[in-house]
Amino acid sequence: MEIEPLYSSFLRSAGVNTDTRSLKTGQMFWALKGPNFNGNLFARQALDTGAAFVVVDEECGIRDPRILKVDNGLRDLQKLAHHHRLVWGKEIIGVCGSNGKTTTKELISRALSTEKNVFSTPGNLNNHIGVPLCLLQLTDEHDIAVIEMGANHAREIDELCYIAEPNSGLITNIGKDHLEGFGTIEKTARANGELFEFLHHHLGTAFINTVDEWNIRLQSKIKKHFTFPQPADNAPCELVDSDFFLTVKVPGLAPQQTKLMGLYNFNNIACALAVAAYYKIDAQKALDAVCSYEPGNNRSQIVKTERNTVISDAYNANPSSVLAALENLVSLKSERKRAILGDMLELGKDSAKEHRELGEWAARHPEIEWFVTGKEMKQFADACPAAQYFEKKADLETALQTEKIESATILLKGSRGMKLETLLSYL
Repeated sequence: MEIEPLYSSFLRSAGVNTDTRSLKTGQMFWALKGPNFNGNLFARQALDTGAAFVVVDEECGIRDPRILKVDNGLRDLQKLAHHHRLVWGKEIIGVCGSNGKTTTKELISRALSTEKNVFSTPGNLNNHIGVPLCLLQLTDEHDIAVIEMGANHAREIDELCYIAEPNSGLITNIGKDHLEGFGTIEKTARANGELFEFLHHHLGTAFINTVDEWNIRLQSKIKKHFTFPQPADNAPCELVDSDFFLTVKVPGLAPQQTKLMGLYNFNNIACALAVAAYYKIDAQKALDAVCSYEPGNNRSQIVKTERNTVISDAYNANPSSVLAALENLVSLKSERKRAILGDMLELGKDSAKEHRELGEWAARHPEIEWFVTGKEMKQFADACPAAQYFEKKADLETALQTEKIESATILLKGSRGMKLETLLSYL
């Protein structure tokens, strides 16, 4: 099916949905296929639910003018999203990197929203399906969009760029994430650098963090820069204090405390303020917006329980982000500190090595009480004899119920599959 009649049908619908369980009357149901599902099988259900159109890429045995047949469901969804992006025609900021993408996206959105109508990626819809679905939500009312882009293998960022066509973009940092797919940190950098390559070939602008080693290395891929946060950069920003919440200062304005903690979040804050400066947002408005942002969804989220202060950073974990969180825990002025860590997943052949090296680091910090859980964390525990190890999370839960920790600053950190946030009720 050609893109123009497909796009015409899209414009007459109430948007695209790929799940019949949340399908609303008037929406366009798009049948996608995966290893364990086939959306084509739900064509009749979608029509019965009230879909305006149903897009399939297999014969479904239904004669109905609302059934639209395409060659490839996923590829045609991406083509439709790209076409809509070109018709919409306004500025898109691409956000990629190993850690901090969602926080940085939220901070940028908050800062820009003080003067513009901003669309930003909901949640973490940042892959080859999520990005197209985001783009298809753009309307004439939006002035600008902040699109998060995730990757776990080479050429994925490149593919997302050709769908979204960002005008500017940034790489938060390069860390040891998705090593199972990338293989090495150098390959991770090369994959994220695909954003800068795209911007270079399309005369876009890259926001460059001049105190980040990998940003500096990747800077050579693009000519148009907007730099931060050093005094000689385009958008200077200074870290004034980091215990407990970060306090930052930009030239000409008074220092201001944020609701974010962790030295690693300074770069996210400075980046958001740089993007705001580039897009001519009033500096005080941007600073106020950034400083009012409170993280949630277990991303460096501060949870005050009846007995303790918990840094719930359990949304995801890789060796780089865990080390950054632990270094921040060490720097905090707290009499009692505890780290509760779970497995770092998707590390492939490097998993044992990375868990063991993290344990060796932990062994040098007896000021922290260590509790670790998961099969991979056995390597950590072997390298850090002081750590209490629980292969099963249920056994750790029992231990926490028995001990009843009090007056401690506690870090919860582990990969999404570990779901460590369920331990909050015991802290």
